[in-house]
Amino acid sequence: MADSANEPEHLALRPRARILRTLGEELISSETVAIIELVKNSYDADAERVLIRFSGALTPGEGTIEVIDNGSGMSLKVIRDAWMEPATINKRNKKKSSKLGRRVLGEKGIGRFAASRLADELELITKQSSSSREIYGVFDWTQFDNEEKYLDEVLILIEERRREEICRGGTIECLSDSAEEPSASDLGHGTILRMNGLKQVWSNRNFEQLQRGLARLVSPFKKQAAFSIKLELPDEFAAFEQEIKPPKIVKYPHYSVRGSVDADGKFSFTYRVYAEGRTNKETGYFVRASDDAENLVKIAGKEGKKYADSLKDLDSTKDTEAESKWESPDCGPFELELRVWDRDELGNVVQQTNSTISDVRRDLDAMAGVNIYRDEFRVLPYGEPRDDWLRLDLRRVQNPTLRLSNNQIMGYVSISADENPKLRDQSNREGLDENQALDDLRQILLEVLSHMEKTRFEVRPRRPSDKAKRPVGSLFEAFDLEPLREHLAHAHPKDKEAPKIIERAEREIAKQIEEVQTVLARYHSLATLGQLIDVVLHDGRHPVGKIKKESLLGQEEIDKSPKDVESLLPGLRRRFADIEGQGDVLTTVFRRIEPFGGRRRGKPSQLYLEKIVEDAVGVFSTEIDKLGIEVTLPKSETLVRLDAAEMQQVFSNLIQNSLFWLQKVEDRRISIAIKRLASDHVEVLFADSGPGVPQENREFIFEPYYSTKPNGVGLGLAIAGEIVSDFYDGKLELLNAGPLPGAVFRISLRKRV
Repeated sequence: MADSANEPEHLALRPRARILRTLGEELISSETVAIIELVKNSYDADAERVLIRFSGALTPGEGTIEVIDNGSGMSLKVIRDAWMEPATINKRNKKKSSKLGRRVLGEKGIGRFAASRLADELELITKQSSSSREIYGVFDWTQFDNEEKYLDEVLILIEERRREEICRGGTIECLSDSAEEPSASDLGHGTILRMNGLKQVWSNRNFEQLQRGLARLVSPFKKQAAFSIKLELPDEFAAFEQEIKPPKIVKYPHYSVRGSVDADGKFSFTYRVYAEGRTNKETGYFVRASDDAENLVKIAGKEGKKYADSLKDLDSTKDTEAESKWESPDCGPFELELRVWDRDELGNVVQQTNSTISDVRRDLDAMAGVNIYRDEFRVLPYGEPRDDWLRLDLRRVQNPTLRLSNNQIMGYVSISADENPKLRDQSNREGLDENQALDDLRQILLEVLSHMEKTRFEVRPRRPSDKAKRPVGSLFEAFDLEPLREHLAHAHPKDKEAPKIIERAEREIAKQIEEVQTVLARYHSLATLGQLIDVVLHDGRHPVGKIKKESLLGQEEIDKSPKDVESLLPGLRRRFADIEGQGDVLTTVFRRIEPFGGRRRGKPSQLYLEKIVEDAVGVFSTEIDKLGIEVTLPKSETLVRLDAAEMQQVFSNLIQNSLFWLQKVEDRRISIAIKRLASDHVEVLFADSGPGVPQENREFIFEPYYSTKPNGVGLGLAIAGEIVSDFYDGKLELLNAGPLPGAVFRISLRKRV
């Protein structure tokens, strides 16, 4: 029996006062975020106008910031039961504002920490229209720096008093933006937050950040309920003093896309090219295979309708097998609009805004980015200047001709807290939780941008000579110095040295082009090898694990064995056979990727082309099995003289393209056939049952940097064509029809074979 002296005690947590200052510093990451949090509180209080006023010397310990609104105000009970309770669930329980029915933005109850981030003292003045008195409170945040005080020892002064500031002639009158005298009812409610003794110096840079943050606080593309924000600043910062509005450039993009994705993944987008008056609508579904959390598939057009019909069948038949096959994305429903500019062609914007090119580019830099808005208010930090959350600049580095950079795009994604519960805030209000819903949202946006980039590539002007001089699949067009030779011959007929210089230059350029082609092919090989690392890791882990397991079990059997060694032999023989089998698996994996290695190659060898095809397919066997693709390989034996690494690159590129597009259809097949037409002519026919290449894309697919895949570099087919044409005097072609209904490529080899 326990001694009564040692009976358990019931203890309560008693935090030190400084915990609130610590929380404020951690949860509110910057002064701009702090002010935005206070403006959000004004929005939740049904304010229609907010004034942010800076006065005095804006240095530490000096100056004042006021956030003044004409919202509904607070009662003493609300202050006591809600404002004085950090992390209150008051707004979570009451999700709509009382007067205008706005979806409230602050649910975590941490907005009041914003005031402690900005200054040492807070004066709170608030009044509801139904009350004849206003409430005044003083918060001395320096009390929370006292390491000796406990939280329950910090006292806050709150009192009801006669109207002094929220009345005619009081501070609240500064919100009036009309020449007419405001009515008594307009001056009878609101809240004033007056923060004294600033904690940091405010400079031009701070106000630029604040102005940019407030300008994008509410989506610049959508009509909003009346909610205006003004800045009032000391004279030295008068350049930033204005009503917060987005710049005029948002009205004059070169391209745009607008649309929505519903909770089932059904999408409808409208793309516009303003220079051509072109409008294109695209509909379909985004879905994910239930066993593949990483990849969404876009099913457009007829296939999208087919998917929609299968959902109806699923509802009626309760087909559990079909039900497990597809899943909708976790991020819907949402709306989006993206506006895009060509930064080297801003004449139309200059014309409409009466600005200079440098001013337009500055405004574009300030506003560029893809922002997320929840219930029409911005979620930070998405779209901030250094927050390229879609990694668009990295995509552009990999393919600068096709891809858009972050500073060319101004856009919004509109979500709802009620309808998008999985897109939820992190505790510090700095972004959304990294989860499946956010991953799905990223993938969908990249798909939308990829389609826009493809459209933009097709309409952007290119030199007329580009297409005429470039053979199918060729990446480099020949340099022609003939016009220079003719000009010099006419202008300086007696100059005998000039033609020789031009001839030497032509030879040198041709030599350098060959070197660049070789280096580029090597880099493409390395890039392909990088993509195959996952294959090696996946296919290699299992046999390595099996080898280790069998080895350990064999050692244990030996250690525990009786003196009769003969009884051990059958078990050990079986284990060594398993080890040998797993070793063969690793050998096969290494053999298949060996051509992609960096070892120096000798002259082309005599090899069976069918075996090279088989190895190329084998490299992707895991993904092929996962997608349930039926692959038909050639049964012939065609002995050819070629470089295995070169042909592996060609086949690997075609296979990777097929794997991507076959995800979008249910019937998934690849067919590869080889035929020798003459002693010096071998033909390979590669076909799949995917969606095929749309007619409008067919003339572009061999163009360098052109890609319709969201993260495609657009060099695969171009380099494959280079290999076939330069090393084998052949041709890589896209045919109109073949053994399967999707894309059909013909590879003709005429040299070395």
